Amino acid sequence: MSSYSKLFLIVSYLIILTSPLVYAEDNGNEELLTAGELLNSCEEGSTPGSPNQYCMRYLYGYIQTVLLLQQAEQSPPIFCINPRVTPIEEATDNMIAYLRNQSSRSNEPAQQIVLEGLNKNYPCATNKI
Repeated sequence: MSSYSKLFLIVSYLIILTSPLVYAEDNGNEELLTAGELLNSCEEGSTPGSPNQYCMRYLYGYIQTVLLLQQAEQSPPIFCINPRVTPIEEATDNMIAYLRNQSSRSNEPAQQIVLEGLNKNYPCATNKI
């Protein structure tokens, strides 16, 4: 299975299993959290080196979910982040910076953009997308 297929599969799982949902008041449709919405929530009350709790919890939960899915599938890692070396605050700041750099994609699902950012900021020596 190619890296892109694995990426698609993991993103699909994340969208289905873990995505925060926003319910539209008018017609009851469900919408996924967008990259722009995540960025807005992450910027609220955050300063470099001190991101807000919502954003750190989002990223921590996201990373844990991806790692569990990869373990279950026994697939190679998409990103390699060592929590002993990289504190969650630093990883969250990097995620916020990546979201800002992808502002033209603010209507895309946050999960997809975050996964790409983790892959680019924390690449594994053996697996690059």
